[in-house]
Amino acid sequence: MTINRISESLAKLSITIVMLYSANLFAQESITPVSVVTAKVGNVNEEIPLTGSVTSIRTSRISPKVEGYIESLLVDEGDTVKKGDPILHFDRQLADIETARVRAQLSEAKARLNEFKRQRDETAELVEKKHIAHTAFEAAAAAVEINTAIVERLEADLRRQQVISEHHTLYAPFVGVITRKMVEVGQWVETSTPLFELTELDPLRVEVQVPQYYFSQINVGTPVKIKYDAITDREFAAEVTTKVPVSSQSTRTLPVMIKIDNQQRLIAPGMSARVIFKLAESNTTPSVLLPRDAVIQKPDGTKTVWVVAEDQGISRASPVQVKTGKSHLQNIEIAFGDVHAGDQIIVKGNELLQAGQSVNILEKLDYPL
Repeated sequence: MTINRISESLAKLSITIVMLYSANLFAQESITPVSVVTAKVGNVNEEIPLTGSVTSIRTSRISPKVEGYIESLLVDEGDTVKKGDPILHFDRQLADIETARVRAQLSEAKARLNEFKRQRDETAELVEKKHIAHTAFEAAAAAVEINTAIVERLEADLRRQQVISEHHTLYAPFVGVITRKMVEVGQWVETSTPLFELTELDPLRVEVQVPQYYFSQINVGTPVKIKYDAITDREFAAEVTTKVPVSSQSTRTLPVMIKIDNQQRLIAPGMSARVIFKLAESNTTPSVLLPRDAVIQKPDGTKTVWVVAEDQGISRASPVQVKTGKSHLQNIEIAFGDVHAGDQIIVKGNELLQAGQSVNILEKLDYPL
């Protein structure tokens, strides 16, 4: 009887030892390796992605200031010109003849004026000696005034004709590229005839149609990031330079302009662009920000983050239901939920956790705000 009781006690003890050992093994196997971040507080800047198009700030259809016969074209489509570069010559033979004619008339008028001045001075001496009547001096003085006016008129005519002669060479009004040539040598053109289309390529601007909801949040100076579909490996920083407060009634959008540097000629008018506006936050109250990977969204739409806390020396994970707000870079705002700055939040290994499960923190990561 005693032997049987001893055997039963030993059996029970063996079972207990096995169960404890198995439980210990199970506890060890259930420890999940995770990576965590420390929750931070910061201000949220919402980013709004929109599409836009590159346009030229200045595009001019160049017309002549005088009519005439085109003698030579100095540029072609695709040529780059600087301000003041000659781009076309008119036949100036008739203009030069007219300039010479006016100059000759001016020389004749100046000679006549000098003669009338001499006669006036002689008349003044004779009047002083009382050899002739004073009316003779007045007539001589009037002749001087009349011929002085004639000289002044002819001088103005000469200046006008010289300007007309200069306009027989057409010059580029600003730096740009000839995008269209609309005439050829041998044509007679009027002052209303467009000759070239000149497009400025530096700087350019991106025009974005902004929904009316965001228009009040975008101001001159609002920073933006620009990516061009034709340049996939680069991102450009800029800022809003112009707001146009006129809405399209059909789309309820308002145009916003962004001036961009194009010294390297990487961008051309007509290119499409993706513009990310960094909106200023009207509410400056700091919020808890977490990396997007810290938030687990369930099929029913609820969102959870896993908070790590110490329990008798063991790190355990607890789910906290949250509501998210605005996003910034790779971070997202925790608008509601029992999450505070300094909490340890799991960002890796949070997919299959159970409430109260022990975890092993392999690394503590940092993230930019």
